Amino acid sequence: MAASDTQTATQTRQIAALDLGSNSFHLLLVVPLGRHFRTVERLKERVQLLAGCQDGMITADAFMRGLACIGRFRQRLSALDPVDIYITGTHALRQAKNAEVFLSEVKVMLGREVQVISGEREAELVYEAVNRGTVIPERLRTVIDVGGGSTEIAFGDTKLAQITQSLDIGCVALTDKYFKSGDGQPAAYLAVKDEVVRRIVALRDSDRRIRESMGAGAVIGTSGTIESVQMVLKANGWIRHAITREGMARLETAIIEEQWFVEGGLPGLAPDRVEIFPAGAAIVSGCFAAFNLEQMAYARVSLLHGMIFKALQRQTAAAPGKIAEQSIVDLMQNFGVDPQQAKRVRQQCSHLYQATTKHWVNDAASEVLLGWAADLHELGMQVNASHYHRHGAYIIKHAQLPGFGEAQQHMLSLLVRGHRRGLPSLAFKAFDPEMAIRLTQLVALLRISVILERSHDATESPDFQVACTKNSLSLEFDANWLAGHPLSARELVIEAAQLEEAGIEMSFVDI
Repeated sequence: MAASDTQTATQTRQIAALDLGSNSFHLLLVVPLGRHFRTVERLKERVQLLAGCQDGMITADAFMRGLACIGRFRQRLSALDPVDIYITGTHALRQAKNAEVFLSEVKVMLGREVQVISGEREAELVYEAVNRGTVIPERLRTVIDVGGGSTEIAFGDTKLAQITQSLDIGCVALTDKYFKSGDGQPAAYLAVKDEVVRRIVALRDSDRRIRESMGAGAVIGTSGTIESVQMVLKANGWIRHAITREGMARLETAIIEEQWFVEGGLPGLAPDRVEIFPAGAAIVSGCFAAFNLEQMAYARVSLLHGMIFKALQRQTAAAPGKIAEQSIVDLMQNFGVDPQQAKRVRQQCSHLYQATTKHWVNDAASEVLLGWAADLHELGMQVNASHYHRHGAYIIKHAQLPGFGEAQQHMLSLLVRGHRRGLPSLAFKAFDPEMAIRLTQLVALLRISVILERSHDATESPDFQVACTKNSLSLEFDANWLAGHPLSARELVIEAAQLEEAGIEMSFVDI
């Protein structure tokens, strides 16, 4: 092979993770990029391997559905080296008496062994996905993954899962157990919730470490079940972003008291999840009750991502928390962002942020978000210099950004959208009041920083002092800087009027 051919092969090498779950089979194909990866394609098919399971045996129908799905996935995997294909089996294949027959068929079809992992290992890999694939500032966290046959729970800090547990309470299994008994939807829902609460409370009471960990730090949910609950709550206007106790209560009321006919479909609910949605919602509600939660954030990561991260660890020392940073670097490079101008604006943002922390926003996650917005504020220039702030915001909102949660990606998009021209005040109001204020303050700091660096020249960057109160900001510039930079001075006048409408009084003067 010629050197150029070798280089091309290296650049296009893909690795795949295949999760043979109890409800669905999932396939993720990625291109390794050093410490992280770029998603190429993701496939999912509803197989329900566990559905109708009798006497611990996968039924003939489920057996054939699973192999038919593998046959379709095989076409997509045929171009990959088998050593780059990682396959795991979870609850259904842990429990079924005839699992070995199914696994041997898969091995023949794909040329790879299926690694049937324990529930604790599954919890660990999902925790790994959350740890490396999202940016969550809390040191302690609880990760809950609701599957078709089991629910995995992991407690840990930002580096490691310290406690992992698996309970055989999954949306497919509990649908079969309760919702097909003929007792009706309200009774079945309450029975599922009651079992979930009892199982989690028993787990809590059995281990002092779990009792101490429950409710500490952030609580993050993953999986299609939690995603579908979040989507239904959003579609009905019951939450803005994270799943909340109040939102779950309204959903529960709709299912139990208002007799929602779930089988007829719900706003925000994918058709392939209609049958198992009530049991899934009851599991999530049971988690809220047993953990005494106020809210649960949804992370768009899964067991697949944990599998990929583990595979990459064999090739490179990928550090936790670096995935999101690499996503920012990739965007800057792909869209030709001027790194020096981004650096200048970032430095001004940092200076303003540090000077306002006593009265304005003051948390590590916001500071990081502001820095990324400074890095990407000119992202849309490559599309069109006219309204480039809108183009940049669109790119961020719709791009695949490993390491970012949905809400975080949305906030970053809004900051870039709002760094010039009109303030996106109405969009900020979609968040809770505290977050809306925080975003308004961050975007104000970004807008001022961009104005101060209008010369695109480090030698023209100003020296200035900052004074701040809850609703005001005062800038004092050295050496008649404003007089020597009339474009920035004029834009600061306009900006003062904009910020006044947002409830911030800004003043500035040469000294």
